[in-house]
Amino acid sequence: MNGHAPPASKSPPSLYRASHDPDGPAALSTTVIHALADCMGVDVTDSRVSLYDAVDPDALDDLFRPRYDGTPRTGGTLSFVVNGHHVRVSGDGEILIEPPVHR
Repeated sequence: MNGHAPPASKSPPSLYRASHDPDGPAALSTTVIHALADCMGVDVTDSRVSLYDAVDPDALDDLFRPRYDGTPRTGGTLSFVVNGHHVRVSGDGEILIEPPVHR
């Protein structure tokens, strides 16, 4: 035994998953804000939870809004970073958030 401990392994941060219901009352950007707040462990009104520095919330809503004829936009993804959290929003309503790695 050499008396040295092996370096501590850094496990990857857990992936936070949420889902947006396009037929529900909330806008996609609102669902993303609530998911971020949950992932960060803060109140949704906390000033650290804001999309404005990363993406325009209205544009996010419009990007995945159903087409004019009512057909859903199920394809495509948008990725952006908010306070070190990597956010990926998919056209099917899936929201994935990867928290930052703390070293």
